[in-house]
Amino acid sequence: MTDNLTIYKQIYPSQCLKIAELGYRSVLNIRPDAEIETQPNSVDFSHATKEANLTYHHLPFDDERLSMATVEQFAAFYRSMPKPILMFCGTGARAKLLYQSALMQGLL
Repeated sequence: MTDNLTIYKQIYPSQCLKIAELGYRSVLNIRPDAEIETQPNSVDFSHATKEANLTYHHLPFDDERLSMATVEQFAAFYRSMPKPILMFCGTGARAKLLYQSALMQGLL
């Protein structure tokens, strides 16, 4: 999306070291835990990102429940997290929606 933000589909904790090697400094997970059986949970990402020296935040939402509070929290995370940020969800669609919503509200 920008030099400061990449939006991507599901990643895995085992990829966090490579993500750091690619130059990312933060990971933002917006996928709710247990959305599907086979996805890793936020606790696993918390440990893996810490080992990779990445800042990590979890802001779970589904697109049926996108609220202004979620958009504002995303904007606060975006402003405070070291850049560049890798933000992900299951397919990337919700991440894009969240980013565009914050832009449209003038929060970024």
